[in-house]
Parts: sequence; structure tokens; C-alpha cells
Amino acid sequence: MAILFGLFAFFAAFASFGLLVVAFILFFTKREYFKRTMIASAGSFGAMVLSFVMMGVLLPNDSSEDVARADEEPAEEEEVDEVEESESESEVHSVELDASINFDSTEDAINISGDTNFEDGVTVTYTISNLDHMDDYIEEEIEVNDGEFNAKVDISSFHDGEVHAVLGYYPFAQTEDITEKYGFEGEYIDHDHIDDFGEIRFEETFVRSHPVELSGSGDSATDSFSLNAGFAVIDATHQGSSNFALYLKDEYGGQDLLVNEIGNYDGETFAVIPQTDDFYLEVKADGSWEASVTQTIPEEVTNEDDSIEGTGDSVVFVDMSSGNKRLSFTHSGDSNFVVRLNGQNLLVNEIGHYEGTQTFMFNDDDVYAFEVLADGNWRIDID
Repeated sequence: MAILFGLFAFFAAFASFGLLVVAFILFFTKREYFKRTMIASAGSFGAMVLSFVMMGVLLPNDSSEDVARADEEPAEEEEVDEVEESESESEVHSVELDASINFDSTEDAINISGDTNFEDGVTVTYTISNLDHMDDYIEEEIEVNDGEFNAKVDISSFHDGEVHAVLGYYPFAQTEDITEKYGFEGEYIDHDHIDDFGEIRFEETFVRSHPVELSGSGDSATDSFSLNAGFAVIDATHQGSSNFALYLKDEYGGQDLLVNEIGNYDGETFAVIPQTDDFYLEVKADGSWEASVTQTIPEEVTNEDDSIEGTGDSVVFVDMSSGNKRLSFTHSGDSNFVVRLNGQNLLVNEIGHYEGTQTFMFNDDDVYAFEVLADGNWRIDID
């Protein structure tokens, strides 16, 4: 409708302009028509003015729409401000999350447990994988209940090798209610170990291996067996009266002399395994012997605050904190007294009775292996 009125006004204005032109021409030629023409022109001029007024009223007015739109914009801005203010007022939660991951070699299981002040319904996810056999993989979720969570994961189907366990809180794995409270990227969580993705993770790596049981009589070379890179503890016994020598050999000719004693023997020795490979034992003996080869840290280890003592050859795993420690040693035997740390650092190498102290810097909080070669009673104190 507005378009039709606009067209009408346009043509009326055009006609009025034409009559004005004719009126001026007649003014100079035929004055008798002048009066009537001027009257008509005046009417046409009025119609032209009216037409332009109608065009201004009826045609769309962009400026008026802009004004109306401007009137609406403050309300939208107020609404955005309210949303931003609501988001800025979201509560930040101080989260406590402590977890432990342990390998129970006797039950062939990974034990996971923890405490938290996360609300019930939050889930933590664990993944357990064999770094040497990628098909050995388990992933499950544990739901927090009354501030606790735990799981016992059977890995008896895994191959021997390094087992990597990861436990984590992941925002993307939570329900909508949980992510609204703690953030879609953990932005409403305050925790010392939260990363840029809002994740809190715990990791441990274990060597899973079944003991290699070997036995024989007299001089022997065993069948080969596989050992993973890391370490091995050899627990050996000998019933005889002559020399008992025990070597750990690889398939390239390398060897490590583990035991060299006369007569009966019952003790433990430590060997560093530089890479995963096949090995065998070469035994020199005049009687029956047995050997058990393991590559796992015992479930229970000695604390550094406890006195470490024993008799004869032994391997003791000690849970140490980092720092410069004072080590005190005593030995009451008549033969060699040797103490090594992790099979590499020679701490003591004496003969007969010994009493002495020294310091050693432990760079990391970790479990360390003290290997002791002795023929009598010995003791180690750590300060």
C-alpha cells in the first residue's frame, strides 16, 4: 500500500512541475491565459508539496527504525551483563584429591584407592596398560562415594613387562550437573596439581614378572629366560662343601658374577638389567642348588627411619626421601663387606669387622635397593 501511494505522489509532483514550466512560458507569450495558468500551477505546486509530505509519511523510514532498534539495544546489553555477572559469581571449589596406586605381585593385581572432598557422583578414570604389549589394556571408571573410591584390578592376563597405571579426574567424563559445578575445563577447581585442561592425574609404573624358578646339581647351564630392562634379584641356595659360583649371562657373552663362595650358601644378590633380553645362569657347584629370579619390588618395603639389619648376602628395598643423608654401617664378619646402592653406587668395600659413616645425596623420593655382601651380621642406620 505504501508503495502505491509513493508512486502516486511521485507522478503528481512531476505533473505539478510541468505546469509551472508552462505557466512561465505563457507569461511571456499570452498574458490572457496567465491568470488561469498561474492558478492551476499554484494548485499543482500545492499538490507537489502534499505529495512529498505523503512520501515522507508513508514510505519506510530507516531512521525511525534505527531509533526503535537503539531503544531495544540497551535491554539486550543489560541481559548480557546479567549473564556475565552470573558467570563471574560462580563458586571456586578447593578440591582435595589424594590417591595411591600399588602393584600386589602376590595377587597379580593393581590396587587403587583414594580420598577426596569431591561430591558423590564424580568419577575418576583409571587406565592400565602394558608398555611392551599394547593389547594388554584396561580402562574403567570409579564413582566417588562418601569421599572415597577404590578398585582392585586383576592383571593376571597381562604379559610380563612394564605396566603403566594412570588415575585421573577428567571434566569431559563427568555428568552435566558435575561439569556445571566444577567447570567444563575445571575452571571452578582449586587444586595444586590441576593442569590446563582441568585434569588431575596420578601415574605409576611397575615391572610385572613371574619369578623364574631354576634348580640343578653340580655344574650347570640353565635354559634361557627373558628379563625386562631394569633390575633382577637372585635368591640362591647351595648344599655342598666346595666352591659355589653363580653367573648371570646374556646371549652375547656378557656376564655378571653374582656369587662366589665356599660350601653351603643362602643369600640374595642384585643385578642391573640394561635392556630386555634373554639370559641364562651358569653354575659351578659340587652339590644341589636352587635359584629364583624376580624383578619386582616387594609389597612391603623398609622405611628409612627403621634400622636395616641382616646376616650374609641380602637385598633390602628402602623407601627414601630426597636429600643428603648420613649413612652408618657396621659389620661383624671376617670376610668381605660390600654395600652397593641400586647395583651401581659403591658405598662400602672392606674386609672383616667394620664401623663407619658417610653421606650420600638422594636426588628423588623413591624406593632404593641396598645390596649387601657379607659373611656376618651387619647393620645400616640412616639419618
